[in-house]
Amino acid sequence: MYLKHLFLLAIFIVALSAGLHTCLGAGQGSVLIVRISSEIARPTVELVTRSIEEAKAGGARLIVYELNTPGGELGSVTDIMNSFNSSPVPVLVWVAPSGAAAWSGGVYILMSSHVAAMASGTTIGSAQPVSSAGEIVNEPKYINALSGLLRDNARLHNRNETAAQEFVAQNLNLGPEEALRFHVVELVADNLQSLLTQLEPYSLVFARSDMGTFAWKLVLRDSLGGLDYSKSFDLSGISKAAQYTYEPSLNIRVLEFLSNPLIASVLLIVGLYAVIIGFKTPGYGAEIAGALMLFLALVGFGIIGISIAAALLFLLGIILTLIEIKTHIGVFALAGIAMIVLGSFLAFPLPGWTVLSARAVESARTTLISVALVMSAIFGVVVYKVAEARRMKVKAGPEQLIGKPGIAISELAPRGEVKIEGQIWRAETLGEHVKQGESVEVVSREGLILRVKPKHPQT
Repeated sequence: MYLKHLFLLAIFIVALSAGLHTCLGAGQGSVLIVRISSEIARPTVELVTRSIEEAKAGGARLIVYELNTPGGELGSVTDIMNSFNSSPVPVLVWVAPSGAAAWSGGVYILMSSHVAAMASGTTIGSAQPVSSAGEIVNEPKYINALSGLLRDNARLHNRNETAAQEFVAQNLNLGPEEALRFHVVELVADNLQSLLTQLEPYSLVFARSDMGTFAWKLVLRDSLGGLDYSKSFDLSGISKAAQYTYEPSLNIRVLEFLSNPLIASVLLIVGLYAVIIGFKTPGYGAEIAGALMLFLALVGFGIIGISIAAALLFLLGIILTLIEIKTHIGVFALAGIAMIVLGSFLAFPLPGWTVLSARAVESARTTLISVALVMSAIFGVVVYKVAEARRMKVKAGPEQLIGKPGIAISELAPRGEVKIEGQIWRAETLGEHVKQGESVEVVSREGLILRVKPKHPQT
């Protein structure tokens, strides 16, 4: 028995190792393409974070972010800048396609990339901060702080510091020609293959400057000899590397949906009223649905992070399931299962699952749904049977004999013995005497004595 189990375990480990080797090994030397084409918000931060994790796990040589954005939240923008600066995989931000723009927060993201590029007809600039009410912020405190942030990132990536400051202070806007001439971007390309081909003669190095600090530089490989650098990435042959487009996982899609201000506000209002209605009319599940809506509204407003939300949904689902076991109402089971499934969707895919293992992620998600549905069906049947059993009367004991027919095995005058369903009971007649052998019907009981009456044949 033990040998059989060990043999099956060995087969599983070998198959798993082979699958991981296929997923991870196929990604060596690949290029990961990620598209950002909306306002910069928390879902964008999640997208960037996950894509960097996937690129690292898959052994990618380069991440290309195709950027087209009007800007977004300052907190989300700075989080993305920090992710770029700490990324173990080089990051290239490419403002594309033709006609696209990287305004406001998009400029910060572009300037914090290891390599910056633009397509023909694109625009970058207008990085002066704007309040939530849509008013331009002119306070020197904020202008100076953001100008310094953009300047220092330009310095870190060996770009035009003056232009970086003017993006904020003067709302400077540049096209690809000016951006290339003023050394704000390194490349101009209208398609991905041209962009990667232009990179091939270069190496990306983290080199020491004249001031003793380090900065990222795109340097021709023939010119590396006189540089003092601590990190380097050889980009030769990058145009021939396998290319994979990153598809945002379901949790990012859910977060994008919940982060919509209209959706979050509706969930908050409807959830609040559902909780009130649920307290007024308990037992129908309105309070649970309302609480879930309020919870999702908090996720949408950014008060609760998506990872914490997934963990809390798991916990709430388990608690509601345990409550269902005690109460047998039914609604707690359905709500618990729904929360566990939703939490599972928010949690997938796990960090380290590469973009090359999309089939494995989809398979896991399909398995999760199937298991959840099967368990829901089983749990529903169990709850129904328990509820049905609670509604039924106990089948053992004298109470179930009430209304049953029987035969007097002795004369009842007024007491004697009767036979009911094969068992002999002490009995007492109500009213008439009952002769031996006559039919009787149980009316009630008192202790261990049944009260019976003659059962006359129907005509």
